[in-house]
Amino acid sequence: MAVRQKKRRKIKKIVYLLILPAMVFLFCFTFYPFLKAIYLSFFVTDTLGNPGTFVGLKNYIRIFTSDGFLASVVATFKFAGIVGVGTFFLSMFFAYFSLENRKGSKVYQTMFALPIALSSVPISAIAIYILGRNGLLNELLGTDIAWLSTESTALFACAAVTIWASVGSSYIFLLVGFRNVDESLLESAIIDGAGYFKRFIKVYVPIASPQIYFVVFLNIIHSFKSFAIVKLLVGAGPNDSTNVLIYAIYSNAFLRGRFETACVYAMVLCAVIFLFSRLQKIFEKRAVHYQ
Repeated sequence: MAVRQKKRRKIKKIVYLLILPAMVFLFCFTFYPFLKAIYLSFFVTDTLGNPGTFVGLKNYIRIFTSDGFLASVVATFKFAGIVGVGTFFLSMFFAYFSLENRKGSKVYQTMFALPIALSSVPISAIAIYILGRNGLLNELLGTDIAWLSTESTALFACAAVTIWASVGSSYIFLLVGFRNVDESLLESAIIDGAGYFKRFIKVYVPIASPQIYFVVFLNIIHSFKSFAIVKLLVGAGPNDSTNVLIYAIYSNAFLRGRFETACVYAMVLCAVIFLFSRLQKIFEKRAVHYQ
């Protein structure tokens, strides 16, 4: 018995030793920055981010009562809604379209999943070429619209590019979920007279509900943190129309040197993501059916 306990203690030490690098990494790049952001949000900082005068909740009151904060929150939720809904429905359409093996199906399946292999820089370069005033889209439509420089279109243009960049991973998850449907269920549905659309609603959606649930909340939470494409395409945009929370954090900290303001924005974004994470748990119990 003593030998067995000694062996277990030895195994535990090895396990802790193996996870130590990951824990150090998490502490240095996740936990410590998060705690430091909370700390700095109660101070007035210098341009290097060093804390100065303690002001308590005055930073929060100043930012919550400003017009720019409300506009940033509205832009964030609008952007997240467009990206989340657009990515989900587009990837679902592609996944359902790819279920049957047709001639050349491997080619378009690769095309649907291709954006997952591209980084934000080439995606943004392509988008600028297409959406610029002298870009491809205006040539095709015969228009003269600065899609990325017009207040009414900049946010939608960024959202469209983000949808295209995000659709590949969602497409793969949904395709796997749809292909988990048992052939006997489909045969039973066909015998009962279920059409193409009814089979999708009554058979595919319930069976693939774990993947659908995962993709929906993955896209929503990812859209709140989408930064690279917004920065590379428009930044804050005309009249701050694309100044979403994640970009406001960057601009306040690194462009204006207002680290305390950036930290308050970071806390707001953290609270929003936490809220949606809790909603995710609630909806999981009601809408997801595990086999």
